[in-house]
Amino acid sequence: MMVRITKRRLFQCMLPVFLLCGLYGAYTVMSGNPLAGKVILIDAGHGGIDPGGNRPGIQEKDVNLAVALKLKEVLNNYGAKVVLTRAADQDLSSECNNEKIIGRYRRDLAARLEMAEESDTDLFISIHANTNSNARRRGAETFYDRKSDRGKALASAIQTELSKVTPAAAQAAPANYFLLRRNKIPATLLEIGYITNPEDKRLLQSAEHQQKLAEAIARGISNYYQGLLLPQ
Repeated sequence: MMVRITKRRLFQCMLPVFLLCGLYGAYTVMSGNPLAGKVILIDAGHGGIDPGGNRPGIQEKDVNLAVALKLKEVLNNYGAKVVLTRAADQDLSSECNNEKIIGRYRRDLAARLEMAEESDTDLFISIHANTNSNARRRGAETFYDRKSDRGKALASAIQTELSKVTPAAAQAAPANYFLLRRNKIPATLLEIGYITNPEDKRLLQSAEHQQKLAEAIARGISNYYQGLLLPQ
């Protein structure tokens, strides 16, 4: 026996589904995702002719890029839009538009800031790996410009999450880095480990650990935005 379903009856059956979908969408907008629609610049430090710190078998520029690319994927999954200063092993000095800036190193740094300004980004995250003459020194560190309260809040939120997946400094610290000092938006520079420490070096070359770092950084960014939404 064939049952005939009218359009009206079909609509009545589907109405609860439509309502549930609408409620879910409203819940997502109101409560779920502080990163939705945010534009975040991820800066993989060094690149091209500039390897950054290096030791046999490892170059900082490669570690920085690997984590940056993984962080991009994680942030995209959070609903954020991501701008990369570089997606390959390249120097950025040729991208600098300011002819008054002289020298490859200075032009490379200036180009990274120009990208943030031209892309109208909300945050600037610069990823680096550290070196030290003391091979026992290890762990992640985050830095901010001392004049930026939001930069400090951002760096602190990320530092808290990094400390859950890797040895880390007790708290974020102020620093006089060009990329922090000259930024017009909240910015932090991350040192995700020491390539001069044997254990950090091993971890920084591990894709699994790189993914953990990327996820921790993304959680920190999300927590930063959630903190901004809380009543002051």
